Amino acid sequence: MMEHAETIHKGDGSGNEMVVRFRLPSGLEVFGLPTKNAYGGHWDLGPTWNYAVMSDRPFLVDAGKFGQGKRLLAMMEAGGITNTDLDFVLISHSHEDHDGGLAELIEATRLKVKAHAIYDQLIRHYPAQSPEPKKKHFPAKCWHCFMPESFYAKNCLDYHRVLQGLSVDVIGDGRTQLGSDVCTYHLPGHSPDCLAVRLGDEALIVGDIILPDISPWPTRKEMFAEVAQVIQPAYTKAAAIFGLSRYLQSLKTLIQVADDHPGLLVLPAHRLYYNDRWNPIDLADRSRQLLAHHIERCGAIVEILGGQPKTAEEIAEDYFEDRLLDGFGALMAANEIVSHCELLVDSGDVVTTGGNRYAASGSTQFETHIQALISDGMASKKRRRSWK
Repeated sequence: MMEHAETIHKGDGSGNEMVVRFRLPSGLEVFGLPTKNAYGGHWDLGPTWNYAVMSDRPFLVDAGKFGQGKRLLAMMEAGGITNTDLDFVLISHSHEDHDGGLAELIEATRLKVKAHAIYDQLIRHYPAQSPEPKKKHFPAKCWHCFMPESFYAKNCLDYHRVLQGLSVDVIGDGRTQLGSDVCTYHLPGHSPDCLAVRLGDEALIVGDIILPDISPWPTRKEMFAEVAQVIQPAYTKAAAIFGLSRYLQSLKTLIQVADDHPGLLVLPAHRLYYNDRWNPIDLADRSRQLLAHHIERCGAIVEILGGQPKTAEEIAEDYFEDRLLDGFGALMAANEIVSHCELLVDSGDVVTTGGNRYAASGSTQFETHIQALISDGMASKKRRRSWK
């Protein structure tokens, strides 16, 4: 990584507000612009890495969290990028730490916005279709949010109001060319609208689809039911865009991309630089590590359920370290457990019981089930128990 990187402005040990220029062999320049992404407590992902790609049609990937738009503009100026240098901003997915800065950015630059078609549908407000009255002022993308009111009242409401009138140039499923050497891949699982951006044979901007050091949290298939009414008829099956199984299939696609384009510089949205060091990613190796991590976690859950039925919260308490269950972490952990239990129900290894509990069925077919999903001979490995 260091052979490509030139640090223009040194940030802190987590990478906050660094300005880094990556010079690729073809001469293409990509600027890494990590904006602050602090929510407090142990929920520390490091900053959000936004990227300015100085191709024939220069563009920005992501806009940081809410309130960081102006700071992102200042960081671009530090790298010698003016407001008129960019043609559009592409949103990797609809989480607030990636599109929260759009309002300030667009107000200052009038940039066009590109994102997946699902993003365009889910940022809108549908008050009459909201699953609960307190969410009627929220866009559809946040109907499933498990965070408490104290969190979203502080961090989200103003952000939602901004997005409802946004004009979006939509990108479709599969692989989409944005130029001769720029293409996107729709890779759902962490979010239904996740996009990765490949720059020829040289680099891949992956958003949160894969990360160094931590594992991206997967969505739950049950989220589909809440938004089905606003994304149909384009999507009629939950497994097409939600859930752990879909995320694992996206990892399979990344392994194929690595095989087709060896040596890609992988640029993630978090922890590219963290704890005073660079964290380079080998695309195929890291994708396989994450697949093995989820296989291991499924096995651990089946083992935990060997004694008696438990709720997702109870399984999380048995599985995760205490520090990861502090504050909002308990909600994040339970979300992860549900996504894995959904897959285990599909494999026949877990059944649902009364009281929102899960019970082991006595079988252990999950690894065979996963192998069938990804058609890649993965062996189970013990991986770090962490998430995003």
